Amino acid sequence: MNKSAINPRNERRLPQHSLRPWVINSIGRSSQNEPATYRIFPNMNCEIFFNFGDHEVNTSVGSDIRPLRRATVFGPKTACYQHRVGAVTDWFLVQLTPLGARTLLDCPVAALVNSDADLGAVLADSDGLVDAIEEAGDFHSRLVIFEQWAKTRLARSPSRVRVSALSALHGTMRALPFGEIGQFAERIDVGQRQFRTIMRDEIGLAPKELLNLLRIEQGWISLYGTGSISEASNLFADHAHFSREFRRFTGISPREYKRLKLSGDLIVNGFDEAVAAQLLLSA
Repeated sequence: MNKSAINPRNERRLPQHSLRPWVINSIGRSSQNEPATYRIFPNMNCEIFFNFGDHEVNTSVGSDIRPLRRATVFGPKTACYQHRVGAVTDWFLVQLTPLGARTLLDCPVAALVNSDADLGAVLADSDGLVDAIEEAGDFHSRLVIFEQWAKTRLARSPSRVRVSALSALHGTMRALPFGEIGQFAERIDVGQRQFRTIMRDEIGLAPKELLNLLRIEQGWISLYGTGSISEASNLFADHAHFSREFRRFTGISPREYKRLKLSGDLIVNGFDEAVAAQLLLSA
């Protein structure tokens, strides 16, 4: 592929309706750019990241940054980490639900928390998929290839009660990340003991820890989209509670995050460290 001909834009697409219990989003970017290092916030994402550009990563801020493999499975992160891009950006990623990780990768999210792994180590027969996506080049073609691959794998997957509960659990907790833990077991029609077993074995986080992550995610998404700290505080006891939790998870205050976005930093769940340094923020 001719790197000088790369179209410099982000692409994002919701999956086909039939894939939505397993796939949340497909996102891609191809561009030529100035090298930069980004601080990425903790999040509940499980992603397959296909890398065909100059990209490096670590698992926590301050640890060694290393080159990304051609295909990496990123698990949920409970601490900030860093992503460095070089002169060429070329990636395609797919965000999976916990059910998607279990069914498409045959791997529970619990095994991936605070880690990243070579896709080939998680899924032994993935080389053909990676080759096809790299060869396709453009976002739309890559999306078609991935979705066809996903449908083929799903057709071979047996239906089980536990994975159905996992799908209901994830959707309910993401949509309503507040309330008492016992309410979620009732909403998805399982006993509290089964609920906690699914959380332990499939998610790898305690229910309260997962809810805190989901609340913070919704907080920065709201703040990015509206610029209103008051509106972003709605899932918390009050403004002060939101500010404390936001700083605890991200290392900066909601006001500092808002200032970064107003300064042209377009990352939703993180920030450009050089921009933060220019603004003298406490990153």
